[in-house]
Amino acid sequence: MLLVKAVTLQCFWFLCVKLGPDYNYLLMLLASFLCLINYVVYKPNTSKAKYLFCITLFTLLGIVVDFIPKELGWAVYPGDAFPLWLTSLYIIFICYYGDIFDRFAKMNSALIFMIGFVGGGFAYYSGAKIAGVEILSPFYLPYIAFCWGGFFCMTLKIFYKNFIWNDILDASIIYSFDKSGYLRHASDYKKEEFKQLSNVLITGGTSGIGLSCAISLKSNCSEIIVTGRNSEKGHLAAAKHGINFLELDMEDWDEISDFVQRIQKPLDGLVLNAGGMPDNFMVNDYGVESQVASQFFGHYFLLKELYKQDKLIQGSRVVFVSSGGMYLKNIDLDIVFKNEKYDKVATYANVKRMQVMSLGPLSEEFNGIDIVGMHPGWVDTPGLRSAISDFFDKMKDKLRSPSQGSDTIVWLLLTKSALGKGELYFDRRRVKKHYFPHTLLSNLKQGQLNKLIKQISLQYDQKKQ
Repeated sequence: MLLVKAVTLQCFWFLCVKLGPDYNYLLMLLASFLCLINYVVYKPNTSKAKYLFCITLFTLLGIVVDFIPKELGWAVYPGDAFPLWLTSLYIIFICYYGDIFDRFAKMNSALIFMIGFVGGGFAYYSGAKIAGVEILSPFYLPYIAFCWGGFFCMTLKIFYKNFIWNDILDASIIYSFDKSGYLRHASDYKKEEFKQLSNVLITGGTSGIGLSCAISLKSNCSEIIVTGRNSEKGHLAAAKHGINFLELDMEDWDEISDFVQRIQKPLDGLVLNAGGMPDNFMVNDYGVESQVASQFFGHYFLLKELYKQDKLIQGSRVVFVSSGGMYLKNIDLDIVFKNEKYDKVATYANVKRMQVMSLGPLSEEFNGIDIVGMHPGWVDTPGLRSAISDFFDKMKDKLRSPSQGSDTIVWLLLTKSALGKGELYFDRRRVKKHYFPHTLLSNLKQGQLNKLIKQISLQYDQKKQ
């Protein structure tokens, strides 16, 4: 079959250079038809979207390559028209990928460039002779050969290594945060030997991402403790999966100090994962909105007590589990104590933004501890199903599994690679904390956030005394 395909493609090349400008549009139509036949019959290992993207990009690159020498007067094509018949050869080039060119994908870039340089230069030279192209400049063939060397290198990376294509999908957000994004990113993960941990604490670990994280850590950790507000649910999960459960309501700060005293062995891993979206505006005993109280300050005070009571080993890793929704939200500190227009999703995003923007200052405050953040993408969890049912109904077939959502948390705890303190991670890569200009914090807002942390911390410390 491949021999038939190779012969067909070569016949098409000869047809193009022989018939030339007399059948420009017919040849482009035929090239497009052959691309369709190739996808249906030979089934290259790629998606329809990427296949069409490659055809489009290859075509545009070909137009640019042929446009420059024509404009510079280096060559005169038959009929002095733009050589669309040459463009059809760029369209058809996708048919070589996925089988015929597979062996080239494993070669180094220098060798690939030389193959493209020689092959492209020879094909253009022989094609020009057959088609009657008048070459007027000695720069024409070196230029063509150089372009084809680069073209060959680039197109192999695009098709086989997702060069450019990954950037486009990641920029779309949808095809980055969903399960297809995880699978695409995971295909580039390198095999590595993970370290062993002694004791890890995971807040909100009785279901969803937290529980999945605990299960994944079992083979690399001596003891795992998960927390939750629902004692019955927590003990059932612990018994089923062979982990330990301790009840803790992150919103009730008065519990935190006593809770930390109950932890017998120092931790070398801490996952601050507990979350939720109450339907109505509520405050805790300190007058702080429920989500801010539990997910931001509750985690901060837990970290502070663990550090103060020497329950965190030097060099231990702390992972804040954020959310991709925070990319859309700037910090709004006015809703910490009151919010007449309470929106649970907007409040959740605001809290996650507060977490992310505190990673740097917290890394400085808790010296000797590696504090990082991550967001898991869009994950199918009980919390998401109940809190954002409309989103779940639209995206349920595209959502990541809890194990896919927790993968980066596990990696951050177990990898032997050095982490960027105070940085944010997604799918095992360090990522930006901002996508949009409106979320960039001014020094004033960062200062206000730091001031709020100190203010509420003072209240917390005074009540304890």
